[in-house]
Amino acid sequence: MPFAPLGISFALSLILIPVVRRAGLRLGLVSQPRHDRWHRGVIPLLGGVGVFGAFAAAILLTQPEIIRTHGGLLAGAAIMFLVGLYDDVRPLSPPVKFTAQILAAAVVVFSGYRTGFFDSELPNILITIIWLVGITNAINLLDNMDGLAGGISLIAASFLAYFFRLNAAEQPLLVIALSLAGGLLGFLIFNFPPAKIFMGDNGSLFFGFTLASLAIARTPQASNVFAVMSVPTLLFILPILDTAFVTFTRLLRGQSPAQGGRDHTSHRLVAFGLSERQTVLVLYGLAIISGVAGALIESVDYTLSLVLIPVLVVTFALLAAYLSRLKVVDSPPAEGAFATFLSQLTYRRRLLEIALDFFLISIAYYLAWWTRHGFLLAPAAINGLVQTLPVALACAYTAFFLLGIYQGVWRYTGFTDIFRFARGVFVAAGFFSLAVWLLLPAQFSLGASFLFAVFLFFALTASRSSFKLLDQLFRRQAPAAADSQNVVIYDAGDAGELTLRWVEQNPQLGYRVVGFLDDDPLAWGRTIHGIEVLGGPLGIASISRGAAIHGVILVPGKESVPHFAPLAAFCQQHGIWLRVVRIQFELIETR
Repeated sequence: MPFAPLGISFALSLILIPVVRRAGLRLGLVSQPRHDRWHRGVIPLLGGVGVFGAFAAAILLTQPEIIRTHGGLLAGAAIMFLVGLYDDVRPLSPPVKFTAQILAAAVVVFSGYRTGFFDSELPNILITIIWLVGITNAINLLDNMDGLAGGISLIAASFLAYFFRLNAAEQPLLVIALSLAGGLLGFLIFNFPPAKIFMGDNGSLFFGFTLASLAIARTPQASNVFAVMSVPTLLFILPILDTAFVTFTRLLRGQSPAQGGRDHTSHRLVAFGLSERQTVLVLYGLAIISGVAGALIESVDYTLSLVLIPVLVVTFALLAAYLSRLKVVDSPPAEGAFATFLSQLTYRRRLLEIALDFFLISIAYYLAWWTRHGFLLAPAAINGLVQTLPVALACAYTAFFLLGIYQGVWRYTGFTDIFRFARGVFVAAGFFSLAVWLLLPAQFSLGASFLFAVFLFFALTASRSSFKLLDQLFRRQAPAAADSQNVVIYDAGDAGELTLRWVEQNPQLGYRVVGFLDDDPLAWGRTIHGIEVLGGPLGIASISRGAAIHGVILVPGKESVPHFAPLAAFCQQHGIWLRVVRIQFELIETR
């Protein structure tokens, strides 16, 4: 039965993990709480031992001949398990662990497992070793919250099993993937928050290395070379991006990327307002979406993958960029020449924004060209795309710099910026049309230029507005402080909307806006940024019964309206304070 290894490994892990948990507590092989770690209790570290035992037993009980046919892959995985176990008992230095990882990768590579991305063997060997070591460490770094690395590894193993199931020649690899998935599923029952056991380095290094090796061993179903690495990359996109994100932000702070910390994507999602379980489930969902995208690349036209992958990567990158703004660690200003240089490039020179636009411009132009040619790209059309894409990039960047696209602050993007985007993309399209007409007249297409402008406008607007939209979601999602006061704003006009934004952008005030009051009955029941206009000031009695009201914020001028006196009397009688918000300009006399 093809799924027997899954059931055997799952059952054995349910038996073994409680045993190794007790052994870890008895032997003192535990993770102690630290300021740079997420957990707060003493948790045993031998979860990987239980999974490895279940994994090995499932293979031996179902298809022991796999040890002969895929001995190199299993040997490399076993080496990484033993290195991780030794590191949990007697911590190894980073150079020693890195050397051991390279040796394990060499065992796998010289057993015949390597990518076929290049025509030459030497670059294929190098990229395979980089891949194996990189994914191993990415999974190790992802082990920063209960249930996260184990769940992401289980999702990756499940998708790899799906790919192996499609190919009759890869049934032994299917057994390996299912044996690993079963053990991970049993481990996750004990590791899902709140965790009773951690995988330890013996688990994270073993899981990451085995999954990376299986991804390399897989035979791509798609015939194009692009799918050789794109599908494995999608399966591991979360650990890859999290590792890149943490490395970059630590370098910006002048810190070592190798040190521990609570500055990962998962920790920032908690700062965003999600619970630990919600964070883990959200990241599971993103991993599943990435896996489905990888499966689509295997089954649909190649040209679609050229859009799907960049769009997914850009979306994740925008989310990571937004989360990087959330303060999750206290750190001194960056010191050192490299950190200062990197900070200058990133913030003053807008390096990341320019790099992001490279993908946005390329995607927009590809979509325009693809649409213009009826969603089919024949070789002649692909040749035209390759010839004209550099022209599109040059014209777009020129227009963006001339019209100040890089001068705006994303979180304050408004209608003025959107009009600037519209001018920028249509100027870019005009430059492009003229340049192609002069330089490559055979590739000139007014329809492609127009579509390029349309797609680029939507890409610019969506990317630049993403921070503002996420800010709105963050303010709704973030839990209110225990001592925050419920307030209503007396005005549902421009002044009231400005007051709402001021309160939401200054959480230190301790106010939580629960509604608006307004004299105009036509405004009642409507919402402003998701906050309802509850009624008029004379209805404050019924409103306060529905939710505890601690105060009423007035905009200037409301103290003189006829309804103010009964409102003030009610507030005084029921201990509700009244405050007026004022924005004033005071002249400072200088001598």
